[in-house]
Amino acid sequence: MAIPILEAKIFPEKYSGKIPPWVHGEYIFQGVYVLHVSLEEGIKLKGKITHLENQENLLKSGYYFQSKYEIKRSLYIDNMLYTVSDGKIKINNIKTLESLGEIRLD
Repeated sequence: MAIPILEAKIFPEKYSGKIPPWVHGEYIFQGVYVLHVSLEEGIKLKGKITHLENQENLLKSGYYFQSKYEIKRSLYIDNMLYTVSDGKIKINNIKTLESLGEIRLD
């Protein structure tokens, strides 16, 4: 299973004392989480795939993140996982997550 995600985290060390209830986390990842799902093992994170080439843009995005490399969809055909953003389509091996190539849409 692959799920597009925008992950944010609150860093407690940035606040003296208690973290205010209005605080929102800072973005730390945008891409897809690739999960392994089974009855025996449950749900486990297999890996992550992103289209962002420069994580600095993610960290500097403030309250709203917007990029043409924000992964919006994922799909698989045979043993290939395709991730789609407005800027590119990336292809990875679904078992190893090894990058097999990408098509730029610029």
